[in-house]
Amino acid sequence: MASKNSPDTINAGEHVFIKMPSDNVKCIILKRNTTVSLGKFGTFNANDIIGRAWGNTYEIYDTDSKTRVYQLDEINKIEETENNNREIVDDPSSQKLSLEEIKALKSEGLKGELTGEEIVNKIKESNASFDKKTAYSQAKYLQKKGKKFHKIFTPIKPSTYSVNEYFYIKNPAKIRDIRMDTLSQLLSYSNVHAGCKMLVVDDTQGMIVSAFAERMGGKGTILGLYDGDNPNYDVVKYMNFSQEILDTIKVLSWLRLHRAPDEKSPDELQDVTKLIDKDLEGYHRRIKAYNIVEESRKILLEGCFDALIIASQYQPESILEKLLPYVQGSRPVVVYHHAKEALLETNRWMRKSSDLLAPQLTESWLRKSQVLPGRTHPEMSTWGTGGCLLTATRVIDKPVQAGLTKRERLEVEKKNAEIKKLKRMREGAENVVATASTQLSTHTPPAVPSASASCTSTSDTAAVSVSSGEAETKITTTTTITTITTLKATVEESEMAITEVEIGEPQDGDERSTKRIKQE
Repeated sequence: MASKNSPDTINAGEHVFIKMPSDNVKCIILKRNTTVSLGKFGTFNANDIIGRAWGNTYEIYDTDSKTRVYQLDEINKIEETENNNREIVDDPSSQKLSLEEIKALKSEGLKGELTGEEIVNKIKESNASFDKKTAYSQAKYLQKKGKKFHKIFTPIKPSTYSVNEYFYIKNPAKIRDIRMDTLSQLLSYSNVHAGCKMLVVDDTQGMIVSAFAERMGGKGTILGLYDGDNPNYDVVKYMNFSQEILDTIKVLSWLRLHRAPDEKSPDELQDVTKLIDKDLEGYHRRIKAYNIVEESRKILLEGCFDALIIASQYQPESILEKLLPYVQGSRPVVVYHHAKEALLETNRWMRKSSDLLAPQLTESWLRKSQVLPGRTHPEMSTWGTGGCLLTATRVIDKPVQAGLTKRERLEVEKKNAEIKKLKRMREGAENVVATASTQLSTHTPPAVPSASASCTSTSDTAAVSVSSGEAETKITTTTTITTITTLKATVEESEMAITEVEIGEPQDGDERSTKRIKQE
């Protein structure tokens, strides 16, 4: 859903994650004048938090389920005492309150007659072994009871982290078991930033596309390829993106990757002037869908993508063969899969390919830790696998020659200077040949320019030795033919001698300095 409200406040009509004392998270769509139920932790009016800032913790109190900002207890360092837990027996006899009395306290709490803190204090006072516990055990006991009876909640703003954590705990198969640490590495490897152009095959129901869109902030283009008739990017709607960000996401089905020979536009299939009412509305829907497909297809065929990201249920090699030509050189290629075994064959394929450089298969490991003064330690239980990443760099396979040394460069520059001199001589000779040929055709003695000394001396000799008009024409014609033959030979020799060497000419798609030899 596109949002036009301020992103810094809680707005009606948006998705909100509600974190409860038990650390469970509930996702709701906040609507005005409605009541939100949190189960045993009570209910609250949605209007009480609309328009307020994110991140505050609220307490439900009174019989009318009113809410107020709740100040969390300050975490202080615990001072150790002489108590120990050796004489404590873990059995129900240490609790003086019966089960019925505890249920009655819960009922009073749900009605708003008692706060969660008051219930915890009564249970603590009724516990005979509480004073015998160590300071650490007492703090742990109060925290445990507070998760059961405190009537507090915290609205959490949807983000890549909060959405990923919510689905990874609730339904990891929905996002193909991609954990937040693996997703963060994927964002880093893909080099996503504002203004880039990304090509994505996302079968995580839009988790990767959502992360890219949030990082790009409405600047750039994301083209997502999907299987079937409609894209399944369900996660995107939980992010509360603005319309500006949603416009950067383009989709294209594999079935429409290339235009079919018999594919026709809605205008070619029917006459618009004859449509009315519902038929006209249907036509407008079809023309809109057709334009979306054509725009996405044009973006794909233009190529020049800054990265290729694949998180698909299909074998990645077939996708790579199709999409690699659309990716620019020196750009990242990242493949995600929840199982390492599925990427081993792709890794071997990448190593044999001349279009990919330095493939690397990695698997991240994450363990949560409790961070408290004097009680920091890893948690006893943690998550399973978060998926694996296969990364490589797209290269343009074009052969290049090695760079020149300083001596070789000086030799090339000297040779190029000689080549330019030969070029000028060749151009002068060609001009002489053209002029002589023209004058020969009109039986006029050619005026040989000073560019060729041999031509001038021959013409002068003929002019002095012959005085008769008929004889002069005959000798001049013979001399001109000889001159043309000599100049043509000079031109051919100069063409064979000209070999220009160009240094540092970069090739398309390759940033390295190269050289090439050009024959003219």
